[in-house]
Amino acid sequence: MVRTIRTAARERWDEHAGWRGAVRQAELPGGQPVWVVAGYDEVAALLSDERLSLDKRRSGGGYAGFALPPALDRNLLNMDGDEHGRIRRLAGPAFSRGAAANLRPLVRRIAEGTFDALDEAPGEAVDLLDRLCLPVPALVIGELLGVPADLHPGLRDAATSMVTFDAASPESGRRLVAAIGWLTTTFTDLVAAKRARPGDDLISEWLCAADDARTLSEDELVSLAFLMMLAGLENAVHLCGNLIATLLGSGGVTAADWPARRRDLMERANPLPFAIRRFAVTELTVGGQTISRGDTVLLSIFGADSDPARAGRPSLMFGRGPHYCLGAQTADLIVDAVVPEFFARYPKARLTVPESELTYRDSWRAHGLVALPVALGG
Repeated sequence: MVRTIRTAARERWDEHAGWRGAVRQAELPGGQPVWVVAGYDEVAALLSDERLSLDKRRSGGGYAGFALPPALDRNLLNMDGDEHGRIRRLAGPAFSRGAAANLRPLVRRIAEGTFDALDEAPGEAVDLLDRLCLPVPALVIGELLGVPADLHPGLRDAATSMVTFDAASPESGRRLVAAIGWLTTTFTDLVAAKRARPGDDLISEWLCAADDARTLSEDELVSLAFLMMLAGLENAVHLCGNLIATLLGSGGVTAADWPARRRDLMERANPLPFAIRRFAVTELTVGGQTISRGDTVLLSIFGADSDPARAGRPSLMFGRGPHYCLGAQTADLIVDAVVPEFFARYPKARLTVPESELTYRDSWRAHGLVALPVALGG
């Protein structure tokens, strides 16, 4: 029997452990057929296998996705090979390990300012998702790219509409269309504004590089800005939220304990159960199953990272190979500036509802909280 991939966050680890042991046929909630691969060895190999493509033009027709317009669709999550490498070479230096080290003072400054504002919160419960987990990454990534702060709430709402999209729900479809329309207009206008009045930010740098080398189209520039802001924001917000929620339910963490516990905590809090979907460029055999050309393949990061066969090898939560997450270093800096510092500042913080009553978004794409109500304590 073909299983439908579930959307409930609380079941995510058990579900993905159940995908291991074979390459399985499944369906997305909207009914689209996919293959799920969940063993560590298989996922690690396929993440950099050129027989699988991120380009939706390689789809045999079973994958609908978001149907983004060209202004948003010409991004790194829909490209391979030379095309992908050309744009990644432009974006990559700003997110390298060396650049991340230089970014550390900015992250600390923004985190400290956000905590100082949180200190002034009234005694009743605060929503840490809104007051801490969203502002820090939004301000960091926004300052890097040159995205104004007044756009941050709209970006969060648009991201939520995308990751919770249900193809079987007309209302969800209307929210998605509205979100895509807003994002297209917002980032097209932002790039145009930077072209007219460049600033000291990455979008302005990319515009200058593109004008000099004439290597990027307007759609590619808009798509790059869109992807870097939205993907970076979505992942960092919910990674921080999931980490703090888990730790509040288990007694917190000290600054001394954080380095030793960090890896396991990060993996368990990962909001992204699957790597970005891929399409078979040619017929291939994985785990004894024949995957036809054009079929959609989902690589389970949860299944791989929790696989006993992993045996201490590196986590795959940020990917592997040419599509390794550009924002991994930035996400690490944000998490390190937010999570241990929160428990150092608020050792008496507690959830105002039982952990079992926290509400997660209904999504197979990304597991994040709707809200994180916390009393900060004395």
